[in-house]
Amino acid sequence: MATATQINPYKGRPPRSWIRVRLVHPNGAAVDADLLADTGNPFALVISEGTMARVKDGDAPDVRTNFGVLHGAWVHVAIPELGLQQAIMGYASDAVSKAAKASDIDFEGLAGLPLLRLMEYGGNADSFWLKRPRSPKKRRPASRG
Repeated sequence: MATATQINPYKGRPPRSWIRVRLVHPNGAAVDADLLADTGNPFALVISEGTMARVKDGDAPDVRTNFGVLHGAWVHVAIPELGLQQAIMGYASDAVSKAAKASDIDFEGLAGLPLLRLMEYGGNADSFWLKRPRSPKKRRPASRG
């Protein structure tokens, strides 16, 4: 059986790894967003304030950072080709979104380590990929006797 994978060639200046997610509002409206994959980011998701206003499912605590205040919210994130559907705590920040767009206008924000760890991820010289996590192998009980 083939493993479900999202493969994205690097883009931007400088070339950056990225993922595509679908942000789904409780009413069913969805926004597809390209996010820089940033393993050094401790926040699962940081997107523009306008996009967050369209997709948030509820408020969450704000945090202060070197980019200023990030406004917390609960967001439903989906990556359909991987079968991922997850409610996560994300943040809104036009300053972070603007910094991402400086590399490529398509980038809506950042996908941080907590989101990336929901999947397997990696890259090579040409592209960055996400895979559905492997299910842990079931161990057979040791035989006695």
